[in-house]
Formats: sequence, C-alpha cells, structure tokens
Amino acid sequence: MNSLLRIVNFGRMIKKVFLLLALAFLFQSEGNAQLLPWYYEVDENFLLGKTSFESDGRFSLVSSSGSTKSCYLLVEVNGAFEQMAAAAQKEGVILKVISGGRNFNMQKAIWEKKWNTRRPNFKSDKETALDILKYSSMPGTSRHHWGTDVDINSLEPSYFASGKGKKEYDWLQKNAGSFGFCQTYDNKQTSGRSGYSEEKWHYSYMPISTVLLNQYNAKIVYEEISGFVGSQTAKEVEMIRAYVNGIAGGCNTLTSP
Repeated sequence: MNSLLRIVNFGRMIKKVFLLLALAFLFQSEGNAQLLPWYYEVDENFLLGKTSFESDGRFSLVSSSGSTKSCYLLVEVNGAFEQMAAAAQKEGVILKVISGGRNFNMQKAIWEKKWNTRRPNFKSDKETALDILKYSSMPGTSRHHWGTDVDINSLEPSYFASGKGKKEYDWLQKNAGSFGFCQTYDNKQTSGRSGYSEEKWHYSYMPISTVLLNQYNAKIVYEEISGFVGSQTAKEVEMIRAYVNGIAGGCNTLTSP
C-alpha cells in the first residue's frame, strides 16, 4: 500500500470516528449513553443501494391500498407514511406511493436505459449525464436506495399545478413535516440549492435520511460510484456535492415527527 493510499484510508477512518462520536453525543441523556438505532451505523453497501429489499428485515412491503405498485420502504418509514396517508384521507386527500425503495440494480436499469437512448443526442458523456440528472439519479447515489424516500401520486410537474393535484400538494406542504417528511427537491431558483430539478412528488423521511446522508458523506468516495455506463462522469459532475447533497435546506435536520 503506497503512502498516498494510507493517508486516504486514515482520513476516512478519522471521519468515521468523529461521525460516530458526534452521533453518540446526540443520544446521551443525563450522562448515560443510550443505544443508537440500527441506522446510525450502516455499511457502504447499504448506502450504495446494494441491498435486497425482499430478504432484508429492515424493509417492509408497502400495502396495496397505499401504493400503485409493489414496492418496499424501511419499516419505520412505511409506518410513518401510513399515518400520514390516514390523516390526509380524513381531509379528502388520497396519498399513494408510486415509487419507494429502489436498489442499485433497479436504479442501474433506469439510468442505462436513459443513457443508451440519449447518448447519441449529445457531444459528450458529461452533457448526457447532466441531462439525465435533471430528474434521475446515478446508481449508488439515489436516496431511494435507503428506503427513506417516496414519490407520491404523480411524476408530472403539471399534475400538481391545479385541481386535485394542487390540493394534494398543498396538503403535503402544510402537513408532511408533522409526520417527519420533507419535500427533498424544492425550486432551485428560489432556494439556491444545486442538483436535480424540482420534484413536488418526492418526500424524504428526515429522522432517518438525515442520519444516512451524514454517513454517506463520511464513507462514500467517487471510486465507489461505479458499475454502470457513464459512471466515469460522477466526479466530473460532482455527484456527491451537487446532487447527493443538493437537497432543500429543511430536509437536512434531525427533526422527529
């Protein structure tokens, strides 16, 4: 192992130690450390989406009444969404998950289909990646990998502009935070964030996604964002800084419902 690699590995180890110490401090009560929930220490494979939802007990299937297709979420997120959907229904608003957990292979299929279709239309790999990244994540970088994020009711921006869709969006804007959810990608022009275009349908469960994002930043390096066509552009387009961390300001807190 050369000296540069030793320095890189040592640096990653130090970052991990400081992260765990900070998290442990947050969960101290009257001087007695409490047991941290499982999601305060996950491995790189989990963060990169290299997970089988069907065989991993941390995930559960979203009920058929609460979704438009078979999909999984973390058990805690599934329960929180059910509570939110039940509250919305009492006010005449129906909320359904149209996309939940997506592991690395699922995201890879989406990404590579778009890459193969669009690549001939652009002069460079970078331009192709940036076009796809308006709405779709690279495998290994999607918050959907974690089972904390949901797409609700529609993937069309125009749907939420008027009528039933606007009523649903207004309800979510007013009430989602009470259940721990936050619209992850708000209007970039007004918020000043980087990354994906606005997604009025995409909500993240902050009590867990915030913890996982901190770990992603501490543990994942660009060399690990690989295994799919176009992966060589990850560093060039600043996937981690601009996209993984390009979220609405209010979605990066430890706020509990």
